[in-house]
Amino acid sequence: MTNGSGRKANGNMVRGFLLGVAVVGLGALGYLYYQHSHRDVVRIDVPGFSGTISKDKGVEIDVAPK
Repeated sequence: MTNGSGRKANGNMVRGFLLGVAVVGLGALGYLYYQHSHRDVVRIDVPGFSGTISKDKGVEIDVAPK
């Protein structure tokens, strides 16, 4: 009876470890996706002006000629 419960505990530990690895992996992928897709902090789009303010490029504003 002891052998059967030991195998069951080992199986649960392996499943728990694999579930933990999957959760950490999904969290890391989510973080990388968020960092890649959210670069623009502010978009400027008004008549005569357009541009962006971002963390990596700073302020970029284009002025349209009249």
